[in-house]
Amino acid sequence: MKSSFFSRHHMLILMGLFFLMPLMLAGTRRAMMSNHNDIKEWLPEGYEETTTFEWYRNIFPSDMFVLASWEGCTLDSTALELFVQKLVPPVEEDWRPATAKARFFAKAITGKQLVDQLVEKQGLTREQAIDRLRGIVIGRDGNQTCAIVSVDQNSEAIWESYRKRAAPSLIDKLLGRRSELFREAEALGINPNKKFLHALVEHVYQVAETQCAIPRDKLHLGGPPVDNVSIDQEGEKSLMRLAGVSAIVGLLMSWWCLRSWSLTGMVFSSAIMTAGLAMFAVAVSGVSMNAIMLSMPSLVYVAAASGAIHLANYYRDTVRQHGFENAPDITARNAWIPLALASGTTGIGLLSMCITDLMPIRMFGLFSAIGVVISFFVVILYVPSLLHLVPLKNIAAPRETRFDPGLSPRWRHVGNFIIRHNIPVAAACILLMIVGGYGVLKTETSVKLMRLFSPEARIIKDYAWLEDKLGPLVPMEVVIRVDRERCKLDTFERMVLVSHVQRAVMQLPDVGSTLAAPTFAPNMPKKPSLLERRTWITQLEKHRGELRDYVYADGNEELWRVSARVAALNDLDYGQFVTDIRAAVEPVVEAYREKGVEGLETVYTGLVPLIYKAQSSMLNGLALNFVGDLILIGIAIICLLRRAIAGLLLILPCLFPLAIVFGFMGWTGIVVDVGTVMVPAVALGVTVDDAIHFMLWCRHGEERGMSKSEAIMFAYEDCARAIYQSWGVIGLGLAAFALSTFTPTQRFGYLMFTMLTVSSIGNLVLLPALLASPLARRFWKNGSTPLTSEAATTDEQTEASHGQMQSASPAFLPASTDDGLLLEEATQPAAAVHSTAELAHGADEAVLPEDEDVTIPITLRHDGPSALPGTHIRTQRRRTVS
Repeated sequence: MKSSFFSRHHMLILMGLFFLMPLMLAGTRRAMMSNHNDIKEWLPEGYEETTTFEWYRNIFPSDMFVLASWEGCTLDSTALELFVQKLVPPVEEDWRPATAKARFFAKAITGKQLVDQLVEKQGLTREQAIDRLRGIVIGRDGNQTCAIVSVDQNSEAIWESYRKRAAPSLIDKLLGRRSELFREAEALGINPNKKFLHALVEHVYQVAETQCAIPRDKLHLGGPPVDNVSIDQEGEKSLMRLAGVSAIVGLLMSWWCLRSWSLTGMVFSSAIMTAGLAMFAVAVSGVSMNAIMLSMPSLVYVAAASGAIHLANYYRDTVRQHGFENAPDITARNAWIPLALASGTTGIGLLSMCITDLMPIRMFGLFSAIGVVISFFVVILYVPSLLHLVPLKNIAAPRETRFDPGLSPRWRHVGNFIIRHNIPVAAACILLMIVGGYGVLKTETSVKLMRLFSPEARIIKDYAWLEDKLGPLVPMEVVIRVDRERCKLDTFERMVLVSHVQRAVMQLPDVGSTLAAPTFAPNMPKKPSLLERRTWITQLEKHRGELRDYVYADGNEELWRVSARVAALNDLDYGQFVTDIRAAVEPVVEAYREKGVEGLETVYTGLVPLIYKAQSSMLNGLALNFVGDLILIGIAIICLLRRAIAGLLLILPCLFPLAIVFGFMGWTGIVVDVGTVMVPAVALGVTVDDAIHFMLWCRHGEERGMSKSEAIMFAYEDCARAIYQSWGVIGLGLAAFALSTFTPTQRFGYLMFTMLTVSSIGNLVLLPALLASPLARRFWKNGSTPLTSEAATTDEQTEASHGQMQSASPAFLPASTDDGLLLEEATQPAAAVHSTAELAHGADEAVLPEDEDVTIPITLRHDGPSALPGTHIRTQRRRTVS
């Protein structure tokens, strides 16, 4: 006899996966080291807003800074000057970036230095200088101030280059070895184990604490580097803390479903292996991890665990029916189509995220889909190979009684109620969907940076303190482009134009402060004579280098920057704010154009337009993702069941959780953020998987000669275990992330749990009601009362059968239970039993005694494994004729 596939190849499969383990570990470590978060990089380069912002940053690169302050950081503070000196020591004459010790900061400025600069070089009084800088680098009290230190980007490039090349491998770490490159990096003051910005922020804290006697918990930091590091740290902290919780929940649910520690170990190891391979795929691709992608390994883990549980139940069912001989091969043969179907639908849902323009969400969807596909191959190859190597002798032994919804009488009562009252049940669910759908129209999106953190996060407290003591911190930039050849305004007149724009922007209620060249220039005379104007221009040109961050000449073009600051912690509508700032600036510029001034153009950029564009992109992507998913999956189910109505019926249960959950969010004002937008695509795959299983088992019931109601109950009882086990493993496994302090991870956790709960209700309430309703008439091959060849017997056969059944002797029918095979006694009174052919024609044609209940106990044994195997159905067919 020809040997089976797994008898020939199981060792090769296991050895291949064993040798991949070092690559998994190395890939996971490399992917984690690449974790990088910068909201400016979330939009693709092709967007106009992204291109404009990159253009702006190349001209005015001063936005990479750290703002630091503390209680007691005042204009006369000696600690402030010492703090700046230690952070930015003097540069030696022969200093070269590639050979000297790494520097974190290129330059620094304090509020006191800016006041002195305006007083000494621009001729302002101290009060005038403080008033100009109030709400920017000087607090409302006129005394509180801060230090602003600019990042040395040359040092950052050198540091990151060494970190990628000199970072020690896991083996080097275990053996305590250091490469030549590592020692070379240490000589330059570079730690290859740390990312540059992480080391930079830590350096600021250390200098303040050890050299300036400023306690770490009293130092308040802000700025883009601090934001990026905080996202990194919060995301990684959530992953390390909650991935273990998610794994334990998945492990416990696996044991509860299987009641076998050996099978549970196989499930657990296959899930861990799949997550490691998914991280290896990220490392090989060269894509950097981000805070959103940090949830990907756990999602892949629970998806693989769910698939492995399905296969383990198939194996148990196979052993009971066929014994241990070739059981792994039979299991894989029976399980691969349902598992491929589950992986395919989930993968389609995840791949739909690639439609969105937000890079973190796109990468999350892509690599999660890759991980789900990997999980299919790991489960279908690894678990049967292990089962061939270590067959579980007690797998078919009777198990202790436990709660099983599929076999619960109450569960059957619920199913029968739904089938009998299908129209009111379906109508009630659809009404809920309509109400929820109206709430979906009220849904708002947000990618605001501060919404990524819990209210207790340190960065939130720091920003609240800084904005209270100093002023708003989020920039909105207006750049006035002046064509020198076409524009006839001189430098003084251009400064006047900029001051008018600055004043118009400052009038907006949401703007806390503005910065522009007039802020750092001498007072402009209101009606200057020709001599005064030339003197003023000469003095300005003399100090033009000090205005480099606000005015820049590039060939025939001169660029004037006006920076407006808005609060980071309020609920400002960024879309409306961009409209408001345009409405304030354009009339000023248009007034100059009406006077014949040419060569003026305004550009709006900064974080505010980027965030607004990201919000719009996220909302549009959410709608496109879901519509695309439904179309693709609808086509798939139509091809599978060969009924167009099947695809249409599938849409409503898939829309049900989306309408209910997102409708509730819209009604209650809960915003959709980067952690929320991923949920529908992930939940849709699980929802569709359960719905497809339900429809397939309805079709199987019909093929066995059951009526429509009986086929629905057959599927209802059979799929119950699959649905609640998927809910338990995936829903409860991911619900652990609701404990996270990182808001996207937290919302992803509790919304996944909520969405899967609602989708389970939809598949067990709305879907059977729809299938039992007149809407599903075309779904059934043979109408509402299908017949089989066995039922279409001749009259003589019917009479013979009827005569045989009139005896009161019991009939023993084989019944399959969780404990194996048993014989069930079915005693039927002679007067109450009629032929199968008569019953098959329905109540109207039955020849039964009037007002008499006829109950025929039926025990159904599956010909093959169920949607989640190990489930065997015993039901009753009851007909009442009046």
